[in-house]
Amino acid sequence: MTAASASQAFVAAAAAMVQQDDVAHTLATLLDDCAKFTGAGAVGLLVHDDGGRLELLSASSHLATELELYQLQQDDGPCVDAARDGEPISALTDADLTGRWELVGPAIVAAGFHAVHAVPLRWHGRLIGALNAFHTAPATIDDEARQLTQAFADIATIVIVQSTALTPSQLNDRIRAALAGRIVIEQAKGVLAQTTGLDPAAAYRLLVERASGDGATLTDTAQQTIRHAMRRG
Repeated sequence: MTAASASQAFVAAAAAMVQQDDVAHTLATLLDDCAKFTGAGAVGLLVHDDGGRLELLSASSHLATELELYQLQQDDGPCVDAARDGEPISALTDADLTGRWELVGPAIVAAGFHAVHAVPLRWHGRLIGALNAFHTAPATIDDEARQLTQAFADIATIVIVQSTALTPSQLNDRIRAALAGRIVIEQAKGVLAQTTGLDPAAAYRLLVERASGDGATLTDTAQQTIRHAMRRG
């Protein structure tokens, strides 16, 4: 993990914002890079919708998706707390995880993660969500990893709002569009799992590989996958 290598991920995100407007694809790539350069095993991102409810916006893996959705179901957990309170949260041991979150903590540990670091997403003073990094080893989140995780969260915020002075209504529209992209990706993942016999995690990886191989965005590839399945059906 180096500042130079992380900066390459930030440059790529900035280039994506200039060249295209597929927020779901850019965020998926950014979260993958966040996991890679912070040493996290998986990363998830929650945002507040226009009704103030938390929604899953993006995740670096199927397992991260499941853990974030479980936090939403329980209305509890590190990412939910960071998104609600606007403060970074770290839990560095199994005991810390299970002690702080009675149901979510054991689920995180059972999934193979033994430390978490969640940081808020803010735009012009408005709390819009949180990013959660799951680590497979306990007590390994140092100050550099914390700062870098927050930096990735800040870049994710910019990706969502496109560094434009948006009104609250415009920001809500952009979040709705990003959520719609995630839904399409989830649907395509389910289609691939059903048609190929792969588990959801492998189906997601296949979707990402197809998008990369075709030089297409993740959302476009997901939509194409769904259209192809409908024609065959």
